[in-house]
Amino acid sequence: MRARIKQGALRALRSAGVFRLAARSKARRERLLILCYHGISLRDEEQWEGLLYISPGLFRRRLEILRRFGARVLPLDEAVRRLREHSLPPRSVVLTFDDGFYDFHRRALPLLKEFGYPCTLYLTTHYCRYRFPIFNLAVPYLLWKSGRQTMDLSRFGGTAEVRTGSYEERLAATRMIVAFAEKNGMDTAAKNDLAAAIAEAAGIDYGEVLKSRILQIMSPEEAAETHAAGVDLELHTHRHRTPRDRELFLREIRDNRERIRDFTGRDAAHFCYPSGDYAEEFFSWLGECGVESATTCDPALARPASDPLLLPRLLDHSFISDVEFESWLCGLVT
Repeated sequence: MRARIKQGALRALRSAGVFRLAARSKARRERLLILCYHGISLRDEEQWEGLLYISPGLFRRRLEILRRFGARVLPLDEAVRRLREHSLPPRSVVLTFDDGFYDFHRRALPLLKEFGYPCTLYLTTHYCRYRFPIFNLAVPYLLWKSGRQTMDLSRFGGTAEVRTGSYEERLAATRMIVAFAEKNGMDTAAKNDLAAAIAEAAGIDYGEVLKSRILQIMSPEEAAETHAAGVDLELHTHRHRTPRDRELFLREIRDNRERIRDFTGRDAAHFCYPSGDYAEEFFSWLGECGVESATTCDPALARPASDPLLLPRLLDHSFISDVEFESWLCGLVT
């Protein structure tokens, strides 16, 4: 009920011309909207996890809204500098993607080229050399894809009858399976074998899953092609983790940067906290690494006074309506 009331109120404000007035305001000009995306569906991923994936059609619609509202889509580096200098153009926006899934190369990149919009891709690099889906995502996807209310997971750290019908039940089952893999010291290849065994138990053709490239990080060649197409590849840690140990944290940045340098020939200087996880001790460590900005998943528009290592972003997803997206673009929702 509350959501419907909110949508109705936003539509009324839009019809009354308030959106366009807000979009032209001085307050909006002084702030920067950084948009965050993860994946663009290759098959049915947005039906499985609508917070991480959106359909290609929805992404196109978002870009059309940006164009219709006259948004100035800026490269991240320029936008951060101009935010600090109080010189942003009207309706400034930055497009960012996290992780670097193959679907970015296949789905998002052609649309970005079509609209002529710059984009920053925060690339996690460990899985670049594997043609496997990310294990921690493959498991819940396979449990969902099975369509089963219960599954025999006794070979995978569970019991003979584990409930898998709801989102929460699949999440609990996934935690159990991931813990089983970690307890047994499984490396990336062994985890993929485990995922294949789960797929077989669920009656799913794992070969087709691999062939589809869903939930896979792009290859080194695809990353290089993405950079050559004008996308800015930046830091997201090598193994998609943020350890609280200084040496391990610095290693994540170093390994990540070295691989991105291999793909692009340049040193990445901007960072995104994996899963939006950050802690106070990270700030000095990022300074040691020469990181110039870091983005979070905290929803707000960035202001000139925003800490450059705590830049907010709007995580756009399948459950945000067009009118709500437009309200963010205009600066009415912060």
